[in-house]
Amino acid sequence: MWHLTRDRVLMITTAVMTVLAGTMTVLYFTKPDAPRPMNPVARASAPTPASSAGPSVKGTAAPGTVKAAYAVRSKWKDGFNAEVTVTNLGSQPLTGWMVQLELPKSVDVTSTWGAKAEQSPGKLVLRSQAYNTYLEAGGAIRMGFEAKGDATEPTSCSVNGSPC
Repeated sequence: MWHLTRDRVLMITTAVMTVLAGTMTVLYFTKPDAPRPMNPVARASAPTPASSAGPSVKGTAAPGTVKAAYAVRSKWKDGFNAEVTVTNLGSQPLTGWMVQLELPKSVDVTSTWGAKAEQSPGKLVLRSQAYNTYLEAGGAIRMGFEAKGDATEPTSCSVNGSPC
């Protein structure tokens, strides 16, 4: 008798999960603000947006409509943790972003999250990754890093070539 009850529970659970997955899929594809995939023919003939900060950043937002904010979130004896927030203030989506921070040469970034990092003495470049390269109009993306050294504000900051 126990096997019949267990089988029934599994069947009911499977049916409920199937209905839930179908409902979520329909809601995702029918929400009004969802970006619609372009038809392959239109994609091939559409002009490529101009890049504002190198070949890996394909910005579709107007210059000056993307901002970055820097904040130290925690400090300890030999290091700190900082967060960078990129915000698209424009009315158009942005595909690709790059934040460049000028930090004291004594700061050594030991780990990052939410961005691909390139570091040289006194300079940290944070770039979008495949999973977070699209930034909708009005949207924001947070990333951060942990570093050894003094927790000071960057001496300069730019996002896609414009001042933060």
